[in-house]
Amino acid sequence: MPDEFTVVEDVTAPGELGDRHHLVDYETQRLLSTMWSSYLLRVREGLEPSAISPALRRVTYTLDNEAFAGQPLRRGIRVAGRTRRSCTFAAALWHPQDGRVVHAAEMVTVFVEPGTGAVEVPADFWAAVERTEGRSIPVTERST
Repeated sequence: MPDEFTVVEDVTAPGELGDRHHLVDYETQRLLSTMWSSYLLRVREGLEPSAISPALRRVTYTLDNEAFAGQPLRRGIRVAGRTRRSCTFAAALWHPQDGRVVHAAEMVTVFVEPGTGAVEVPADFWAAVERTEGRSIPVTERST
């Protein structure tokens, strides 16, 4: 599983180990959405300030397995694709011992400029994404 993602982190499920309550969906979703936020901060590091900000347009979550309070988990994220005005991230949270995916997400991200609305992905931001990803990610047409 880690080979599928650009950024991988170890995390601990919220709560005390031994509580035996399973995590509810908003807890695992939060672990993935904070991963998205940290990826964006990492990419923006060193770039000039910009009024254009990334914003989640759509998130699709898939809950596949249980996780319990206090368990060690691993999460990962990568860019799955892009269009001229958006990019899609793939993220997952899984059990590091056996690779069972707990929660997966597809996060469609647009870029918004105040007073203008959605705009093209800024070139400097995208160059930083490709450096982070270690690969070129070509623009594809948005599917209908």
